[in-house]
Parts: sequence; structure tokens; C-alpha cells
Amino acid sequence: MKSPTKPVDVRYKNPDNDPLGPYVLSEVTSPFDRPSLRYEWHGQLPPAGRCWRYSAERAQALEAEGRISFSPTGRPRLKRYLSEIERPEPVVEVAPRSQLEFIVRSAMKSVAAAIARNPMCLKDVEWRDLERALREVFEGLGFNTQLTRSGKDGGFDLKLECKEAEKTRIFLVEVKHWIGSGKKAGGSILSAMIDVVAKAANGATGLLLSTSGFTADVLKGRTEVEQQKVRIGGRSKVVSLCQSYLQSAEGLWSPTTELADMLLEGTQ
Repeated sequence: MKSPTKPVDVRYKNPDNDPLGPYVLSEVTSPFDRPSLRYEWHGQLPPAGRCWRYSAERAQALEAEGRISFSPTGRPRLKRYLSEIERPEPVVEVAPRSQLEFIVRSAMKSVAAAIARNPMCLKDVEWRDLERALREVFEGLGFNTQLTRSGKDGGFDLKLECKEAEKTRIFLVEVKHWIGSGKKAGGSILSAMIDVVAKAANGATGLLLSTSGFTADVLKGRTEVEQQKVRIGGRSKVVSLCQSYLQSAEGLWSPTTELADMLLEGTQ
């Protein structure tokens, strides 16, 4: 008996008889303004306040591979193939640590999805819940994730790990969620994060996220080495991560770059 088509499968079509099979078209811009990624692509520029997701060289390579589709107006979009989506067998939790933990983590997935659909709801999310929601986001994107205990975090909220060229990359993420008060993260917060990463002594990279942004002088005096060790990202980065998570959960997105590159995209 033929098994029924999974709900996500109906999204995938093959109108041009692509030999790789059915696909969906996904966005090739990011919600950041990076001059190096604002270039003409077949006469098209990314919308104001956005940039291309790929370098010009990577865009040309994707086009040469037949992975780019152009609309009648010349708008490029990326083909995401159904055949490339991993569909692991569902994992049954035989002995969950607690039913409450399952409920909380399920709720945090919903919070992340809500932020992706309506970024304005960020103001209604409490700081600890945002940390929990981001744990689900990072795990959903492919990181091994550890959420630290509140008040005993050693200067960071989440520890992320991923494999890159057979090497384990480690990221320490600190989240400042002061969107309600409008308080911005400043140089002292960044300096503290730099110290935390330096003391980690495991080759870690730091990521400081602030939903209310940063003070004008936050980067003042930061050395090039410190910039490589700790990156900063604002509200748009948090929203972008949640949107990538939601698209991944719906089978509409998978990274075409290393996870580490995706994580640091759009940060300073």
C-alpha cells in the first residue's frame, strides 16, 4: 500500500523538470546591511536594509550548479530540493526526565516560531524565556546546545558546539534582553564577554546578542583579535535566527554554508 504523502511534501514542485527533482524556492537575502554583500546580481540589488546571503563568488557557483531560479522580473531565489531534506525516524523518548521539561521545551519552540512570524512580540518575552527559546532555535539549526543555570552561568547563557572539517567549534552565547527598558549593552558588557572567552581556553568564540542594541561606543578600542573572538548581534540577528529555525522546522530551509558561518552572519 502506498504511504500517504507527508504534509510538507506538497510544498515541493518541479515545474522545469529539474533532474534533482521537486524543490521549493527560498529567499537569498539576509536582514542585514553589509556593503560587501550588496552587489548587482543580474541587474538586481537586494532591498534597502538587506544584503545578499552569499558572496558574489558563491552566488555565481550556485547559479552554475543550476540552484538559482530567476523570476520574470529577474529576482533570484534558491532551489531547496526535497531529496536533500533529512527525514530521520521519529525518536521516542522512553523515559523523559520530567513531563514538565517536555512541556516547557515544547512551549519554547512555539515562542521561537512566534518571534519568527511577528518580531514585535519580542517585547512580551521574558529574558529567561528568550534564552530557553534560543536553545530550541540553536538545536533546531543543528548545534549541540547547553543552557546554563540562571545566575550561575560564568558569564554566558548558552554553550554551542558543531563540527566543522572534523573539528569541533565551540561558541559561548550571552543574551541581553532589555528591550522593555531600552537599555543598551555597552563596552563593559562586551569587555566582560571577551574576558569570559579568554578564560575558556578551549578555542571558543563568543557571541553577544542584545535585543535592544548597543551603545554607540561599544566597539571603541576593540582590537582585531578581540573582534574575531567575540562578535555582537542585535535584535535583527535574534529574529533572523528564529526565522531560519522556523523555515528549517517546516522543511523550507537548510544551511548551504557551515553552521559557524551561518551563526556569525550579520554580526560585527
